[in-house]
Amino acid sequence: MEDFAKKYLDWYQGQSKIVRALLCLLWDVPSNLYRFSKSALKKDNLGICLSIICAIFGGWILFVVDLICICALDKLIWLDDLSGDSKDEPKAEEPAEEPEAEAEVEAESAEEPKEE
Repeated sequence: MEDFAKKYLDWYQGQSKIVRALLCLLWDVPSNLYRFSKSALKKDNLGICLSIICAIFGGWILFVVDLICICALDKLIWLDDLSGDSKDEPKAEEPAEEPEAEAEVEAESAEEPKEE
């Protein structure tokens, strides 16, 4: 099950925004599989049960919500996104920068001719 979940999540996240929006038009089946796979990969029993219930009873409400989320946010919202802990997306690291004042001092000292 975990192998399918990993492969499906990689495939789904690799699709463009337009393809995911078109897949959402298939009565939200690919989006429901995405929810199920994400919960199954984390072994979250509540998420698995909710994804099945949403697939059965969600209907057009989830279809509209998912379409809006894909178009506006370029991702689907699920339980782990609501907690604020997004471990799926790596945070962008800021490159370490040398302070400009030190760099200017070093450049000026290198350019000055030495007097004898």
